[in-house]
Amino acid sequence: MSRLAEPMAIASIAVMENANDQSDLSHGLLASLGRGLASQWFVLVVVAFALLLTFSSIHNGLIWDDYYHRAVLSGSDQYGQWLRGPQAMMRFLTGNPEHAQAWMDIGFLPWWTDPNIKAEFMQLIPTQTHILDYWLWPDRPELMHLHNLAWFALLIFLAARFYRRILGPTWMAGVAVLLFAIEDGHAFPIGWICNRNTLIAASFGIGCLMAHDAWRRDGKRWAFGLALVLWAASLCSKEAGIATCAYLFAYALWLDESRLGQRFLTLVPYGVVLVVWRVVRDALGYGVANMGHYIDPITDPARFATALLERYPVFLFGQWAGLSDISLFFSSLLGSAYWWIAAGYVGLLGLLFWPLLRRDRIARFFATGMLLAVIPICATFPMDRLLMFVGLGAFGLLVRFWNAVFAADGPRPATLVWRAVAVPVALLLVLLHVVAAPRLLAVRAASPFGPPEFSKAVVHGPRFDQTIEEQDLVVVNPPLPAMAMGYWMINYEHDGMPSPQSVRVLAVGLGRVDVKRTGDRTIEVRRHAGYFAGYPGAFADNLFRSERRPLQVGEQIQLARMTATVLDIADGRPQVVAFRFDAPLEDPSLRWLDGDFNPWTPPELGEEVSMGKEWNLREVWTNIESFRDKNQ
Repeated sequence: MSRLAEPMAIASIAVMENANDQSDLSHGLLASLGRGLASQWFVLVVVAFALLLTFSSIHNGLIWDDYYHRAVLSGSDQYGQWLRGPQAMMRFLTGNPEHAQAWMDIGFLPWWTDPNIKAEFMQLIPTQTHILDYWLWPDRPELMHLHNLAWFALLIFLAARFYRRILGPTWMAGVAVLLFAIEDGHAFPIGWICNRNTLIAASFGIGCLMAHDAWRRDGKRWAFGLALVLWAASLCSKEAGIATCAYLFAYALWLDESRLGQRFLTLVPYGVVLVVWRVVRDALGYGVANMGHYIDPITDPARFATALLERYPVFLFGQWAGLSDISLFFSSLLGSAYWWIAAGYVGLLGLLFWPLLRRDRIARFFATGMLLAVIPICATFPMDRLLMFVGLGAFGLLVRFWNAVFAADGPRPATLVWRAVAVPVALLLVLLHVVAAPRLLAVRAASPFGPPEFSKAVVHGPRFDQTIEEQDLVVVNPPLPAMAMGYWMINYEHDGMPSPQSVRVLAVGLGRVDVKRTGDRTIEVRRHAGYFAGYPGAFADNLFRSERRPLQVGEQIQLARMTATVLDIADGRPQVVAFRFDAPLEDPSLRWLDGDFNPWTPPELGEEVSMGKEWNLREVWTNIESFRDKNQ
């Protein structure tokens, strides 16, 4: 048994096995259960159970960004010069205005895109796994999903070994890995092919932590070099791999038994790897800039500080209550009722955990790692799929908390007030993470973005006859435009279907839109809620322009055969935009669709029409089903 895990491991064994301190029940079912959870073979049960819950994800097919990756990896005659080959599959936007302009002209990007937008992610190792997929089974997405499940199984094995190293061979280690494996927030990386990077980064990150522990506690010098290699591999799998250093720091602070100064000297080599990674990353042109939601903390520290305040409690709320994805429905999080609920809930947990943290250094390790792991993911908008590293510490902390609350001789504070609150909260956490989580994991892994029919209907686009090849397709106010319209063109090419010269989206999503014709070639669109706000898909539309670089009144955006001019601003967002086409609006070179993807005719000169409906999930789904049925 490790020295680090001795105090609590002894307490755990006493809870399960000591006949002098426990009731007769501990000799029967409870003792057997404890031994089973503590067994090193229990991980096989956990892996089998987790794979059983998530196996239906192999039928998910391609989802959203997977279509873009297919075009990159399979090749494209029409768009190949802008896709730039397999090694660039995670290099979406280069920061080159010429590149952005080309995608805007095609319709892959919306007209409001910042021409200097940059989104290039250094995910070198996952890229190679996708290249392998398309070399071995390019037309078999079910096998690509099996590839994801293989990484998920490996991740569970590594997490099990990690918990046993820190918690010892106890029931707590078994429960912690079970919670980690059935966490429903992990459904996205499991069920979405292109999100495999999270599974890979977490696998390398946990491997790094285990090697570091073997170096520091067991004196295995070879493990030090292995830890550095795995740390670099995690960083080269996904930028979120930087969260590994949260647990390295927590280890030095609470678990390393050497002198204080020596503890932190052990972190210097990891810091060197981090600096080298960042220098190489920048030299190779990776990074983000001029985007909404995605923020580089180094180049934009003030904006990141604001995002940290806004997103930090929401991410923790998502970890402990499973609700961070709801934040996508809010145009502004900071100060909203949702933000205050999240902050209040997290604050209550902090008060309940505090007595445990004062007594238990292993709990402090898990809590510190968890809290620090939230910081890097605040560089983007909150979603449960980003909580893999956060959950690693959260579930270690949770089993320590349950031990304090429920174990007969656990380190329980003596105050009745604490116990009166802690017991119902502990039971609530059982309900969320033991009862509800596996059910939700099965559902969410099989449909990460909701019903598969929804995604497939939206991203494939309507079908047309050959005349569309000489036309620009203009969609006035489609639902989820920035999430879907861009995929139409590459999917038309892949499916061998006639495609338009370009796709134009005028208004953003749901809500009331007034359309007025002001000239032979000009139409004005007023969106009452303003662009980029007032409906659940607005977060995706905001991706393409940072709030620090807003559009201004009078600003013109020139696209091929169309110019957009901002006429009015509300709350920093466009509200009225004029669109001038090179041809008259009735010209055969333009084909018009309304928000339900039905043929539409522009109004007469001077006439104004109202379009769109207020946000209603049932109506949106009905429209999508109708669109799918018409174009199958």
